[in-house]
Amino acid sequence: MFLELAEVLDCPDCRASAGLVAFVDRAESRRVVEGRLGCPLCEIEVPIRRGTMRFDLSDAARRATHGAGTTRPPATAPEAIPDPAGSGGEAAPEAATEGALRLAALLGVSDRAGMVVLLGPRLAAHAPPIARLGDRLEVLVWLPDPAGRSPPPAVAVEDLAAGVDPLLGAAPLRWPVRSGALHGIALAAPIPLPLSEITRCARPGARLVVETPTLEDLDSLAASGFAKVASDATVWVGERRQT
Repeated sequence: MFLELAEVLDCPDCRASAGLVAFVDRAESRRVVEGRLGCPLCEIEVPIRRGTMRFDLSDAARRATHGAGTTRPPATAPEAIPDPAGSGGEAAPEAATEGALRLAALLGVSDRAGMVVLLGPRLAAHAPPIARLGDRLEVLVWLPDPAGRSPPPAVAVEDLAAGVDPLLGAAPLRWPVRSGALHGIALAAPIPLPLSEITRCARPGARLVVETPTLEDLDSLAASGFAKVASDATVWVGERRQT
């Protein structure tokens, strides 16, 4: 996890918009490999294991990590970044690169730096090539809760170093991102977050990309805080309205 990313995150419990504080046990090149995030206003702590922020713990478990630190959960491997099709197979390198560049262009990040981008789980395989487009481009990847699934391989160290920031198991209704923090959001339908939460997290002018939107999604997007920029049968693109 990029150290400065803590300022973009927010406590999912108290939602005080005070940001989170990073406690570093081991870091490499300003990236927290082992450590934890803590809320300065309440007692929860979120472990960071092998660069992955683990918001998948219950409130009680997160609070149990507070204090002496003797009850912190053991280090575990982060979730694998899945392939774009969600099939579990290997995507062809050419297809993966082409898909990532297309998504970056739709998000408007292909020639910009200093961005924080959220990618939903089904699009997370595009995160490494997008992160490599800019020296200061951070790609925040939301990974699903792994409950009941076999642990997949870890996210590659070189992907973490390039600017991929995995975030595991955050609750959709309590998204741990500060209001107005994101420059771009890409999701695959059905939309896993309430549009009110997506709107809250996006800064004015931020791009929202929804791949394979359903008719219900399109109706919701038309009434959202995003103005449509473009759409076809495969994707809907909008920009956060100025406030």
